Amino acid sequence: MLCFGHTHKAWHREVDGIHFVNTGSVGRPKDGDPRAGYVLLDADATGVQVKFIRVDYDVELAAREVARVGLPLEFAEFLRTGGATTRTGQP
Repeated sequence: MLCFGHTHKAWHREVDGIHFVNTGSVGRPKDGDPRAGYVLLDADATGVQVKFIRVDYDVELAAREVARVGLPLEFAEFLRTGGATTRTGQP
């Protein structure tokens, strides 16, 4: 099994018996779902199970804090949309 990240898009593939697991993103997903995410792995002699878990959190609070500390408003918008197409609006 090989687990990795950085693309912010969770996925799992098996190729020639090797499981490749992209863990996604806790705080900046790029799949249109603004919730935080993580992976639960269960591996034993019978096989491998990969479960992607999403967790609600106060996205608006996080977006306001991004704006409050002076980061680009695009970062706040990215949190609100989960990386989907952006819209104009308030920080």
